[in-house]
Amino acid sequence: MLHDYWLLLAPPPALPPLPVENDKLRAIFARRGVEDADAFRKFVAPAMEDLHDAGTIHGIDHACERIARAVRDSETILIYGDYDVDGVTSIVLLQTVLRSLGADAAHVVPHRLVDGYGLKTEVIDRVLVDKDVKLVITVDCGITSVEPVRVAIERGIDVIITDHHLPPGTLPSAAAVLNPKQPGCEYPFKELAGVGVAFKLCCELIRRAGKKMSIASLLKIAAIGTIADVAPLVEENRTIVQLGLAGLPDARNRGLRALLKRLGLSGGVRASDVGFKIGPRINAAGRLASADTAIQLFAATSDDAAWELCGELDRMNSERQEIEQRVRVAAEEQIAGGERVFVLAGDGWHKGVLGLTAGRIAQKHYRPALVIGIENGHAVGSARSIRGVNLHAQLENVSDLFTHFGGHELACGFSLPTANVPELRARLKEQFKELEDEVFVRTAFIDAEVTFQELDKRFLEGHEMLQPFGAGNPQPTFLARNLEVLDTRTFAEDCCELTMRDGTGRQSAVLWPSVKELGPDLARGKRIDLLFQVEPSSWTENGIRLTIVDVRLSA
Repeated sequence: MLHDYWLLLAPPPALPPLPVENDKLRAIFARRGVEDADAFRKFVAPAMEDLHDAGTIHGIDHACERIARAVRDSETILIYGDYDVDGVTSIVLLQTVLRSLGADAAHVVPHRLVDGYGLKTEVIDRVLVDKDVKLVITVDCGITSVEPVRVAIERGIDVIITDHHLPPGTLPSAAAVLNPKQPGCEYPFKELAGVGVAFKLCCELIRRAGKKMSIASLLKIAAIGTIADVAPLVEENRTIVQLGLAGLPDARNRGLRALLKRLGLSGGVRASDVGFKIGPRINAAGRLASADTAIQLFAATSDDAAWELCGELDRMNSERQEIEQRVRVAAEEQIAGGERVFVLAGDGWHKGVLGLTAGRIAQKHYRPALVIGIENGHAVGSARSIRGVNLHAQLENVSDLFTHFGGHELACGFSLPTANVPELRARLKEQFKELEDEVFVRTAFIDAEVTFQELDKRFLEGHEMLQPFGAGNPQPTFLARNLEVLDTRTFAEDCCELTMRDGTGRQSAVLWPSVKELGPDLARGKRIDLLFQVEPSSWTENGIRLTIVDVRLSA
């Protein structure tokens, strides 16, 4: 078993009157807040009208007025973005819209290995050599950049901040700060990704200019950034993602169209495709070199150029995987056992894979993980958390050790002098002693117990209405008891297809490498209880294939 406990969730007291035939699926909708016809329509088939009014974001009036003045006076606008998918897609959106409005819109992305995260004066200085910039707009960063904004203002440069990370106690003295999480912002949805905030600014700029521009096209890019940033797929984020994914098969952007073709996704894209295929390739550029390669893909002016850039991103992604594996192996060697929080540090660990490594270690051991790369007496780290541990709050208590710190409950980034790493480890160890033991228990939450007979095409149709899956709307997990393993077939390294049966029928299932340690319990002839998720399949009679989540021997 991979989980300490299996918890079968109780059905709601009364099932809502929803157009879903299967009662167990209706119960899942109800637990996710879908309890009437209007909520069901917004959940299953959201429309443009379900997007909130961008004009209610605090500071957007000042932002639009300053941008309008820059366009009128032919000022160069510099878009300053983060180097991940959220930042890249934000730059692509805003630059596209600003240029359609007649703006001279340039962009710059800090180099992860050279500059680090966030708004940096020295990065702006590099642009000022060639351009007379009077307005900087940050995307997916800047909310903690009090000092760089002050320096920019002293040089006669206005700054507009668009960000979604948690605001500090003191905000930058910018011309405008757009962040739904900031105090006093009445925008009704607080969990937009960075690209979501940039998208709302784009919508308001288009509306005020009276420009006829396709919001649907912008949603395709916004959906990719939202999913890749692991923003919760609830409420408006769900609307952005569903509308965007629906339009991706008709992508007009040459670079995006080439990427979808290369990945075999031209016929349709699921949220999981963004998370495991599209996102990692866009991210790879910023992890290993410059995110400009990914931005150039979206700006490609020919199909040949787009295809070549896709190939380069593929190469970078493969290199990233190899580097990440080396760092993860080295980090795992430092785990002694018994820790409630991991603070793992090594010389020369590649900065571009620290967050990925922290995430994988946190998931594997079910402990928050801080992974730190050390170079020239300075340490840079990424941290990932688990359910029930607000990592941002924990790190805020030791923020005096950091030279830079930011993020949210489940993911943070930071830097600090190398000499402070032992004290960071010691203080976090003491803090985590105060947490309840239950926090570190890995529980599998089961949405329903089913038989194989129930898994028919109508069940799959109801299940697919719950898409897209992701943070805030996880893919349902089901339980089937007392199964017999009839056959197993290896079809790739650490990948296995199984045939199982219960008292009602047979079903095909797949064991992926992420859960390969369950293999010994899935030998032919074993009697097992199975936790699984449901996937569409064109290779099975009922159109369903099971993805194995966990297994235990039947009692």
